[in-house]
Amino acid sequence: MIGDGAETERCPVKDPVDLFHSGQVVKICAPMVRYSKLAFRTLVRKYQCDLCYTPMIVAADFVRSAKARDSEFTTNNVGDHPLIVQFAAKEAQVLCNAAQIVCPFADGIDLNCGCPQRWAMAEGYGASLINKPELVQDMVRHVRNQIDNPRFSISIKIRIHEDLKRTVDLCRKAEASGVSWITVHGRNVEERHQPVHYDAIKIIKQSMSIPVVANGDIKTLKDAENVHHLTGAEGVMVARGLLANPAMFAGYEETPLKCIQDWVSIALEHGTPFTCFHHHLMYMMERITSKQEKKVFNVLSSTSSVLDYLNDHYGV
Repeated sequence: MIGDGAETERCPVKDPVDLFHSGQVVKICAPMVRYSKLAFRTLVRKYQCDLCYTPMIVAADFVRSAKARDSEFTTNNVGDHPLIVQFAAKEAQVLCNAAQIVCPFADGIDLNCGCPQRWAMAEGYGASLINKPELVQDMVRHVRNQIDNPRFSISIKIRIHEDLKRTVDLCRKAEASGVSWITVHGRNVEERHQPVHYDAIKIIKQSMSIPVVANGDIKTLKDAENVHHLTGAEGVMVARGLLANPAMFAGYEETPLKCIQDWVSIALEHGTPFTCFHHHLMYMMERITSKQEKKVFNVLSSTSSVLDYLNDHYGV
């Protein structure tokens, strides 16, 4: 679970809530399946990302299986902070048990109440929870009562309802139960590529006294600043925008070659599997390569061939 030469002693837990009182918009890397793992978090932190999430982890599997713990959660005690571990859960005690396992190594947990995938909702996870505000309350309360460290955060990430009053009610109940902040993806469960309802995020923010994070279709630093001003949210969370340009929070319009070079160094140091290493580069180079270059680069099948390509074409 703890890797990359890190010592297994407890790391000093920071208080991620402090970030939201800095007066600056908090720039956050979203939980992304397969992608927001330690190596990528290390990269975006080099480019002014303030807070990182792990990919979503199913709490029940994590608690039950040492193998799941080792494969799903890797961190270190060097620079992987502040770090939020996101869990899918539907039972309060299971979420508590998972939180207790990661508490020595992370700065908080997040309950996924926004994943719209059918499998997750069929299992009672993800966005199905926005229709169960009392269960969300119960889970947050249990974690609050059973984690000794008051600086350990508990947050939730949600989607919105068609009837926004229901979302505001959910958020107020979560706030009353002790949630640290709420991340709002401004689409409902059925929406995928439709425009994000930033007006809904603004209404939710105006109804809360705790920090709110805005999520959805933020692709540049300018987008992040605009959404911050539009919604009043203290933070912005980015997924695909960071995959395409891990340096976006530092103000780069497209991935700089230095960032690609940094990714190669970090990925090789961390022993990143080839498929993940290659996929990240495909995303990063999307805007800076021609169609013909993509045809060649995207079918490369070994680390050595990728390194040769980057050296020959970009001097990386």
